[in-house]
Amino acid sequence: MTTTNGWGLIGTGRIAEDRILPGINSYAGNQLIGVVSRDSVRANDFAKRFGARHAYTSYDDLLRNPQVTVVAIHTPNALHAEQAIAAARAGKHVFCDKPMATSVADAERIVRECEKAGVKLGVNFHNRFMPCFIETKRVVDSGEIGTVMLVQLEASAGPGAASVAASWRGDPALAGLGTSMNVGVHVYDILRYILSSEVVQVSAMFDTAPGVMEKTSLATFRFASGAMAQVNVNQTTPNPYNDFVIYGSKGRITGRALTRSRAGGELQVMTNDGASRSSEFPAINAHAACVVGFSQALLEGRAPGASGIDGLRSVQLTDALGKSAWEGVHVRLAA
Repeated sequence: MTTTNGWGLIGTGRIAEDRILPGINSYAGNQLIGVVSRDSVRANDFAKRFGARHAYTSYDDLLRNPQVTVVAIHTPNALHAEQAIAAARAGKHVFCDKPMATSVADAERIVRECEKAGVKLGVNFHNRFMPCFIETKRVVDSGEIGTVMLVQLEASAGPGAASVAASWRGDPALAGLGTSMNVGVHVYDILRYILSSEVVQVSAMFDTAPGVMEKTSLATFRFASGAMAQVNVNQTTPNPYNDFVIYGSKGRITGRALTRSRAGGELQVMTNDGASRSSEFPAINAHAACVVGFSQALLEGRAPGASGIDGLRSVQLTDALGKSAWEGVHVRLAA
């Protein structure tokens, strides 16, 4: 069994710099072999600062290095499929940023090629590694609040539309959808994780005309379990609460300021008999925890905590959101 992961990184943006590379280097079973940037100066700077052995301007050169056993992809969304498939065909495990792809067809291709190559595929759904959501899932699974009936959730990055528009995230050819893929995919996935159930029906409204990238997405989900969720995802509202409430037949769970990973908050559990308890959850580097979780899964030979199938389900859901919002219809999905 492999005792060390040899990591290669494609893409040197802010998330890679602040979150992913520190995560790779924080785990003793990892070695950072190479980094890729189209800008050779930036590639060399990243290699020097984070201790990578090689700096590349082409990911093909990275993939030819036999010391690289796993590739982290942190490039614009529309590039993920091509790069993930190339990595799989080169025999490398793949850790892909969210969304895994901008179309269902591309997401299916990534899953298929990774399965064909016999490599593991993980997605950076780092909310699954936040202690507040791990505890929330534990409480739901324990039955303490009974059967979950309804979830209300807000996730907002605040009014950052100007900065988003100036980056690739404001280009639909590179980003796909707007706030749904930039912010929403994390909370859409965490609901699937907490409820252990798939979304089977979607009804959504965007704040934009058909085909125009949205800054606000209001959606209602029905899950196979029977639970329903109201989800407000946006990049427009100032001073957002970023709360969630999970209503069960025997009680409720309230998360205050916990839906965005870079902020801490409070989790409260209240049952119908009047019992109540609260816990504080400070912010952690959830991206790094996700990287470490994937690293451990590789060395232990087990499935990652957020898999390629989770990535595919997320793309299917965002595709349904766009269809619902722009065509004004309810959309059904397979469970």
